[in-house]
Amino acid sequence: MKGGNGTSEEGISLNLNCPNCGGTVTSVEGQRTTSCPYCKSLLYIGGDRGVYTVMLRNNMDDPRVRSNLARWFDKGLKARDLPKQARVTEVYPIYIPYWRLMARAAGWVCGYREERHTDSNGHTHTKRVHMEKMVFRDFDWSQIACDPGDIGVDRLPSMKGQAVSHEEGGIPTFEATTSADSARAQGIESIRNMAISSARVPTVTYQKMHVIPRFLVLTFYPIWMCRYTYRGRTYFATMDGITGDSLSGRAPGDPLYQSLALVGGCAVGGVLAGFSLSILPYSPELGILGIVGGTVIFAIAFLFVRHGSEVTEGDIEKPYRKSLKGIIPGWGGI
Repeated sequence: MKGGNGTSEEGISLNLNCPNCGGTVTSVEGQRTTSCPYCKSLLYIGGDRGVYTVMLRNNMDDPRVRSNLARWFDKGLKARDLPKQARVTEVYPIYIPYWRLMARAAGWVCGYREERHTDSNGHTHTKRVHMEKMVFRDFDWSQIACDPGDIGVDRLPSMKGQAVSHEEGGIPTFEATTSADSARAQGIESIRNMAISSARVPTVTYQKMHVIPRFLVLTFYPIWMCRYTYRGRTYFATMDGITGDSLSGRAPGDPLYQSLALVGGCAVGGVLAGFSLSILPYSPELGILGIVGGTVIFAIAFLFVRHGSEVTEGDIEKPYRKSLKGIIPGWGGI
């Protein structure tokens, strides 16, 4: 029964006009379909359904995080004395908000791939093989919903945790600073690009891709921040509050690994460039490609040594990647 304020036991009552006959149609908030009492037309009710919000339970504590951090010190190309010289100064949890969009992509991608072959006379021929691929599958997109600084965790780590209905233990929580509309638009465009890429058509000449959103959810994820010092410098690492795995971080590099990278890069790049020079008169295309490849390998090794005093993990841009962007157009990084 409706009350005087236009509400009912089920929710807010909405008065709409039928697009077919213009009659008044009454619907309860949250109802997706209804029928016109005058012309009996079946109507679909569109509009903003709001955003689901989920907070995942924090499963870690201070001792377990410190233990996992100690194991992280001993992995990768970090300084070999890091486990002994590092001094942990802060360990605390925070909740970071992430937008997550589940959507289905359906459409076609057309284009071609190039196949090269060399005949008995040494001439190279290029043939275009036309491709037509259909895409019909679900995609999962996520993006951080605030600006917590350069913590290197831009995407939702996982959805394996157990949801809770309120904040736990007074853990600091970052508020979302981006809107649901912008997140939905960005997610749809990203999923469209992912769907086109999943078709694996090297050169796309035509594509028609539809993205049907299923739901948008704002997820608050527990992440442990760890700060430590090494030889007078401050670094950080982040740990997953659900699984305990390392997510991102900065750590000092090791001079031995830098030296090996320089020697190996110079050797491989020099051999490849030298071999390419010897075949340049017989196969100009392969020769030029090999010379360029050898130069790039040498540049990567040099920049790794130059900027390799710090090791980064997670969604943190490596120092030498910035330099490579200025040298190689369209460089994706390593």
